[in-house]
Amino acid sequence: MKNSFIDQFSENIKFDYTCFDRVIIRGYILKLFSSACVVLFLRAMGFSRSTNGIMRIFTDQLNSHISRQAERLGAPIHWWPSEDGGVNGAKLRFVEKVYAGNFRGQGDHLFCIITDKEPVRTFAAREFVSKKGRKYQSLYKCRKPVKQYYIYFHDSVLGGPCYLKISSYLPFPCEFYFNGHNYISHQLDQRGVSYKMKDNAFTAVSDPDALNQAAKEIDGKLVQQRIDYWMNLFFKFDKGKYATRSKHLHHDWYLAQVEVCSNVIFKSARFCTSLFERLLDKFSRVGLPDTIAKIFSLRPARSHSKSFWRLYDNNACIKHWFRGNAIKQYNKESYFIRTETTINNPKSLGLQKPVLYLQACLWTGLGCNDRLLNCCADVDLSSICDGEAALFDQPVMNHKGVKVAAPDLRKNRQISLCRELLKPKYAVHGFRTIDLKKALSEFFSNSAQIRYELVKLISRGAVQKQKNKSFYRVTPTGWKWLWASICSKLYFKNPVIVTISKTTPTKLSAQPYILEQGVSLINQGLRQITQGLAMNM
Repeated sequence: MKNSFIDQFSENIKFDYTCFDRVIIRGYILKLFSSACVVLFLRAMGFSRSTNGIMRIFTDQLNSHISRQAERLGAPIHWWPSEDGGVNGAKLRFVEKVYAGNFRGQGDHLFCIITDKEPVRTFAAREFVSKKGRKYQSLYKCRKPVKQYYIYFHDSVLGGPCYLKISSYLPFPCEFYFNGHNYISHQLDQRGVSYKMKDNAFTAVSDPDALNQAAKEIDGKLVQQRIDYWMNLFFKFDKGKYATRSKHLHHDWYLAQVEVCSNVIFKSARFCTSLFERLLDKFSRVGLPDTIAKIFSLRPARSHSKSFWRLYDNNACIKHWFRGNAIKQYNKESYFIRTETTINNPKSLGLQKPVLYLQACLWTGLGCNDRLLNCCADVDLSSICDGEAALFDQPVMNHKGVKVAAPDLRKNRQISLCRELLKPKYAVHGFRTIDLKKALSEFFSNSAQIRYELVKLISRGAVQKQKNKSFYRVTPTGWKWLWASICSKLYFKNPVIVTISKTTPTKLSAQPYILEQGVSLINQGLRQITQGLAMNM
């Protein structure tokens, strides 16, 4: 992945990669798309009539074959309403929890089969009476609940869990699912490359080049071969002593949904979180229809594009829709940013739908992700907090495992201590507690109170004890934080609050003090920011 976003933050990035995520492929028997075609099929199979009972014969034979295969392979069959139930990936989570989580094999392995009823487009026969009183059967299209088989397995090439979904009634629409991350992890295992995964993402890898190479190897021909293998195993019709499938029942496979994700893993979770918070501010501009059209490299379609906020695993996410396709970006697990293009309508992006064109979706999705990341590259690094300041705002644990509170700059004695530590006379030899007690006798009545406040700074690395001496010295980190905190307190927070609290604005003198000019500029900038965010100060 080469774009200006990667170049801008290269020093903070551990590694990056692009791969397929969820891929859903649907299979259809094109010869069974109309009622007339179904009648011709039944006649080719030796049936002179087209009734519900005759079509039910194929369903019973398919059910019998799948049950026998499950028994032969030792896989249980679950009726989904009697299990966990639920929608939106609940079946996959159930399989991962009960079966796939404990599987450590490498070859083809059947986990289980889940059955459920879902409404699908199918055919039914109905008896009609002609004007002459003659009864006859006629087929018609309808939508009704049909038993579905979700066959979950670990594939020897694509990894797992994958599933093959087979509808048990004419025209037998099917669906195949795999995840690109599972394929990559399977390939890395075979090549002996160590890695760590969390929540469907790679967080560490010993050889990033091997990861990117594995992501590029998967193509439509490979996936088609694996689909054919599992279809030959399960999509057959039981004839008693053997099972077979007619040459007329051949599926053509088409891309239904392809997710291409570009993942940037950062060295620091704090930096990643702070950066993503800044990126969220940019989407008010990126979400315009013209900009989204540029990201997808197409002409604008104002009536088919929209942007909205949502939560993804309790994290903020911005999602943009364009001609039925989508692109989203979110901070996944707090330490890496995922940009993901979802292709639901390949033709609108100039792509072909057959599964053999799968890899073309990868390069199209990569291009969309790169263009969105390029829009997010112009973030000022100096405005991003890498967690150093947050260290002084939250409690920390010292070397003894004791929680130490954060310095409280609302107290005058804490401010006085910080100002005292910055005096030049302590820069050479350091300072002792007794020295601070003499200088700060107005604020501290005894040395214990001074040591209590010093411990807060020592635990955070702002002050350290000199080796083999009874003197303390302020560290470079401490110098930066002390100067920034005192200046913020005396010359930013208090003046700005006082200025905002005044009911009538005061006119500056003809020759204002330089700090007064700075405060005026700060207030002007704050007003512009609040107006841009549609807020009232």
